[in-house]
Amino acid sequence: MASETVDRSRNMEEKSWWDLWNTSYRSADAPDENSVGLFAHVVKLMRGIAPGRILEIACGTGTVSRSLEFTSYHGLDISAAAINIAQQKGQDFKFPAQSAKASYEAADFHDWALPAEGFDTVLCVDAISCFRNQEIVIKKMAQALRTNGLLLLTTVNPIVYRRIRRVGGVKLENGPVSHWLPRRELHSLVLQAGLVIERSYTILPRGNMGFLRIVNSHKLNRILGPGFAACLRALKEQIGLGQYRVLIARKLTG
Repeated sequence: MASETVDRSRNMEEKSWWDLWNTSYRSADAPDENSVGLFAHVVKLMRGIAPGRILEIACGTGTVSRSLEFTSYHGLDISAAAINIAQQKGQDFKFPAQSAKASYEAADFHDWALPAEGFDTVLCVDAISCFRNQEIVIKKMAQALRTNGLLLLTTVNPIVYRRIRRVGGVKLENGPVSHWLPRRELHSLVLQAGLVIERSYTILPRGNMGFLRIVNSHKLNRILGPGFAACLRALKEQIGLGQYRVLIARKLTG
């Protein structure tokens, strides 16, 4: 009788879990289709923003940083293993000529001391759900911005995430997830932090359970044809049926 595979992530403390996660699933820059789509969307948005001082919170192995233009970039992550990978990849990477070399630091953002000079952009990709105190973290993100600076944040959309039936793929437990923030709660925390929301929408429609089984039916999309399917995809993103929520908010006062 085969022995049951033990998921050693179940009883790990936070930093060790993220070390395991990043070395298992984030050592490559294109780990899976959904991450590729999410990272590409974030990079496209960032290229529409004038290069400046960027702080990326929960930067992981630095995948997004290697596609950005900036005057300075500093990435933080609680995982020392992730930062080690980011630093190794960054050593030989040719950043744009107008960009300084990216820097990376292993640190818990809850405890990290904010520098005196504010950042032009604070970036947090698919990580806010994993912080122990999301209210404090979002307020600290706002404090890290200069006046007129932007927060660009993405997070899993729980309406869709809870309706995805998974077969194979990632073998680890969810790990130190604090709370999947629904739209209303996320917006409330951002507004309480003193930021003004400029855009909030979802991307990458997905889901194969409940009502999403019908909405995202491959058979239905084939019948409708590629043109109508593209319009339907855009509509699903607009009404909040994408797997990820994208939020852009601005700090108008110091």
